[in-house]
Amino acid sequence: MKVKAIKKARNYSVIIVSDATSTNKEFTVSSKLIKNAVLGFSFLVFFFGFILFHYLTMTLDKQKMQRLEYDAKEKRQKISELSTTIEVLNDRLKKMEIYKERIMVATGLTSPLALREVGSGGPGTSLPGNGTPTGSPTQVPGSPLRGDALPLTATIRDKAQKIEDSLKTVEKYVGQQKLQLAATPAIWPTRGYISGVFGNRVHPFTGRYEFHGAIDIATQLGNKIIAPADGVVLVAETREYYGKMIIVDHGFGYVTRYGHLSGYNVREGQRVKRFDVIGYVGTTGRSNGPHLHYEVRYFDKPVNPYDFILDN
Repeated sequence: MKVKAIKKARNYSVIIVSDATSTNKEFTVSSKLIKNAVLGFSFLVFFFGFILFHYLTMTLDKQKMQRLEYDAKEKRQKISELSTTIEVLNDRLKKMEIYKERIMVATGLTSPLALREVGSGGPGTSLPGNGTPTGSPTQVPGSPLRGDALPLTATIRDKAQKIEDSLKTVEKYVGQQKLQLAATPAIWPTRGYISGVFGNRVHPFTGRYEFHGAIDIATQLGNKIIAPADGVVLVAETREYYGKMIIVDHGFGYVTRYGHLSGYNVREGQRVKRFDVIGYVGTTGRSNGPHLHYEVRYFDKPVNPYDFILDN
């Protein structure tokens, strides 16, 4: 014989005591009701918690999206400005390339025919006054990149590098020319009048017709003699024909000689600049009066010094 245990639901009594004069109130609550109430309350807490979490998540996502939209808008604006700047730089580089070619032609580093090639490439590619190629592809207004900006940037970088290399060559060449000009005799070594010309003449002592590889500048005794170019003093000594003389090596093949001096203002090995006083006019050696014997030699070949006097 099986006996089934019948489990009775428990009931709970709740007594509310107000005061001594009033009757007490008593409520009976079953355990099942309490259990259901706890479950319902837990469900409500979970439900409202889920709604609150979802609301906060949506709010954060919305703020994040707003920030991303703002950043994207700012980046598009910067890219647009960068594209405009790239186009302006490209136009300027084209002008610089023309100026570079003109400088290269002017300095003799390239052929004048190169100027015809600058800006060429068929009809509609010539540069007008504003530097913008006519017939170039029209960019779409408002387009963030306005074409393929990265290859254009690389092209500009390559152009700039080529122009920089060319200008360095020009700078080196101009610097060399500057040194050569500074080393080329170009002014009167002293003030006076030419009493003996360069070339064939009758020698004042022998009376014979012979070549005179210098000019004689007659002037007052003791007048200053200045260097007509930069150089280094090779000789400052007395020689039989020249008397007291100075020889200056200017480099690039140029050497100058000064004879019949009364005194020196330099020593051998001293570096001099154009306009430096190197000595004084005299009448030493084979001389018939105060004057300066002035020679210019180019790779040891006598040349007319008068051709190197530019401050007439």
